[in-house]
Amino acid sequence: MTPIEELSTALVQQAPELDPTTVEALRRALERIDRPLARSIARIVELVVMDVVDPAIALPALAEACATLAAGLAGGVDDRVLEAARYQIDTLQPVPNKPAGVVRFDVPIATLKRR
Repeated sequence: MTPIEELSTALVQQAPELDPTTVEALRRALERIDRPLARSIARIVELVVMDVVDPAIALPALAEACATLAAGLAGGVDDRVLEAARYQIDTLQPVPNKPAGVVRFDVPIATLKRR
């Protein structure tokens, strides 16, 4: 098991309380890897710490992505698999609320009267 896998597994095991030392060690390890998947994982870890993304949903996916990243670095998976994992992680990004829709009233024109 690679250090990235060990750190991500430790975060899953610590949940819902996250050890800041473990989080920082994982972020530093990911920063040393120049891959889009590593950057996506680091971004979501940061959002989990900021309490913008639910750790119960994100941490298992992050651990899986870290295992995929480690396999990719070892040559065990190709770029398509790494890109699919990156896409999955990027879907954890918080989405802004949709704007309120236009309110429409269905009133027959014959029922309208002038004041």
